Amino acid sequence: MENRLRENYINPEPLKRPEIETDEMFENDPERDQRLPRRRLARERVLQILYAHELSGRDLDELFFELAQADLSVDETALTFGRDLVREFAQHRDAIDKLINEKLTHWDFRRVAMIDRLLIQIGITELLFFPDIPPKATINELIEIAKDYSTEESGKFINGILHAVMTELQKTGDLKKSGRGLIDRSFNDRE
Repeated sequence: MENRLRENYINPEPLKRPEIETDEMFENDPERDQRLPRRRLARERVLQILYAHELSGRDLDELFFELAQADLSVDETALTFGRDLVREFAQHRDAIDKLINEKLTHWDFRRVAMIDRLLIQIGITELLFFPDIPPKATINELIEIAKDYSTEESGKFINGILHAVMTELQKTGDLKKSGRGLIDRSFNDRE
């Protein structure tokens, strides 16, 4: 037995990604989903898509069709938002991960819980590439999603990282938000 284990350790077989069916990963509640705002539901489905992709390596478009198309097709705006969120994330993942790494002092990015990491990545994607969504709305929604899908402390962690990234983006001029309710100033600050 020991020799067999040693042989496998020395000459291990290549690891295969687990074959996980998407319906095994998530048990969505249709009644609950009907009560959610459509953008919130889109964010949850994007989280599920990215999670399934991380675990299985399956194609994002294929996962989007399986996990989001049916739920979001009743609202074209939510469907487009979800699709754009997945695409922007996939296209800019390296830059998004770099921003996160810069804010994780004394912490290895790979040690962040997968759900928390994905929610932070979704948040940064929204901060960078969705100028019509207020940063506070993004952060608050992701904290609420973390309450349903992650740990009790996740909301604080996600809030801290996203605020730090948002502040950095404001300083560098890379936070390009426009429209009503997107400027972080009170009426007293206006001239």
